[in-house]
Amino acid sequence: MAKSYRFLRVSAMAFKVLAWLTLVFQAITGVILLLGGGESIFIGGLELPARAVGIVNFVAAGVYFFSFWLMGSLIRLLLEIRERLPGA
Repeated sequence: MAKSYRFLRVSAMAFKVLAWLTLVFQAITGVILLLGGGESIFIGGLELPARAVGIVNFVAAGVYFFSFWLMGSLIRLLLEIRERLPGA
């Protein structure tokens, strides 16, 4: 690949690293909230139990992981397509 696409290659890797970091930290936060419980948390005008927020953290972890991983994979795919074009 040309040097002009170096930023995109780094971005693809950064999205995949960010996906894993997000998954780990959201899951840890979810476990802490599920096991710890505690006082209700005020979110968006609603007072929600901490355990419910912990469950939402697990769902959010999956959504964020999928989104970041998809972005990194799409960038990598587009770079591979560009590499195989005639005249590349």
